[in-house]
Amino acid sequence: MKKIIAIFLVLIVIFSITNCDEENVVTPSEPGNIYLESTPDSAQIWVDGVNSNKITPDTITALDAGNYGITLKLADYFDSTFTVTVNEGQTTSRSVTLTSNLFLTFYGQTAIRIYETAGTTASQPSGLDLSSGNAYGVSGTDKDKVDVYYSSSGYLVQSAHLNTTNGLTRRTYFRVSISTNLSDGVDSPLRSSGTWNESMGDRESNYVFLYDEDGHYTKLKIVGWGGGGGPGDPAYLDLQWWYNETTDDVRF
Repeated sequence: MKKIIAIFLVLIVIFSITNCDEENVVTPSEPGNIYLESTPDSAQIWVDGVNSNKITPDTITALDAGNYGITLKLADYFDSTFTVTVNEGQTTSRSVTLTSNLFLTFYGQTAIRIYETAGTTASQPSGLDLSSGNAYGVSGTDKDKVDVYYSSSGYLVQSAHLNTTNGLTRRTYFRVSISTNLSDGVDSPLRSSGTWNESMGDRESNYVFLYDEDGHYTKLKIVGWGGGGGPGDPAYLDLQWWYNETTDDVRF
């Protein structure tokens, strides 16, 4: 009888131990994922400061639950950094619109007019400030802002520093393009490459790349002209241009 009781007690202990083991079993957590897409696409995906070697759109897989710092990197766009929370066994999606780091200003929705230097009045400015889109007289109080002006001598648009009569000092370089479409998206050649001049003809039909005293690139086009030339009826030009606000940035 004692043996039967002992065996029964042993079975109870074994059963209890088995139940305890089953209750203490820890089920491994299921990893989560992050799906990332961007506009435009093909941005590098960095996770917690480490390049994942993936580009958008793509999925970062097998992540433990928690918060992750994500950075999307794409040339010509600002880095986009944000935090994504990953939940166990789930895929978290994030769509991001990247912001361009190209800063262009367009001048000439209504074309800006400048006049030849000879025979003009105070209200008929000959000079142009590329950065502000303003036309100024080459002998007025704002003459030091002038980058280029319309010269009666040869009827050229030329660098301000060539106007020694009025003591202008700002130097601008010119390079004629092979296109008439001012908004074609073509970047400027580097000032350090190829041949750049200090003037352009007043009947140039293609747009012209400019590089000014402050190291900014411009794409300028003559869109109209008129006037007879000379006192009382000076020749004039109507101009439009794209101005790159970032120094030494050739992109357009």
